[in-house]
Amino acid sequence: MRRSLTALFFTSALLAVSGCSQPKKDLLALPAAYDPQGADLTFNKKNLESFNLMKPQERDDFVKALKDKPGSFRGQAVTEAGNGIAAGVEGSEHGAWETFAHVVEPVLFEITIDYRIFSTEELGRPLGRNLPISFTGTLVDLRYDSEAKPRKLTIQVKADQMELITDKTPAS
Repeated sequence: MRRSLTALFFTSALLAVSGCSQPKKDLLALPAAYDPQGADLTFNKKNLESFNLMKPQERDDFVKALKDKPGSFRGQAVTEAGNGIAAGVEGSEHGAWETFAHVVEPVLFEITIDYRIFSTEELGRPLGRNLPISFTGTLVDLRYDSEAKPRKLTIQVKADQMELITDKTPAS
């Protein structure tokens, strides 16, 4: 009887351990739809590579063309902070709310991307911190520090649309 109980105990323990072999989901991982390298964005990997290879005048022309096309800028980033902007403060002409965000991993080489996104309070306030977002809007300003280490894009966008990226968001 004792051997039967021991065998039963080890069998149940073995079954319990093997039953838990399902892959565990990383709860802090970004959703699959968050893909700043491959998604159809203004500065995905392919487009950023082209931008990086442009001569300074070509870059200036490219930025001017983006500024002249309202609603043509598309991006993805992870939010850092957001707050209201009082009238008369720099940037308030683009919206009553500003959201600061960044791309977690460099899209190309070591080039980092930081965003300052202007919007209405209704669009920006519900987003919170450390959340992946997608947005479309109009380019307000772009600064490319090509001589810095790491190289850095600092982009300001007036957003028409901002939304959280979740596991249920279809990939772009």
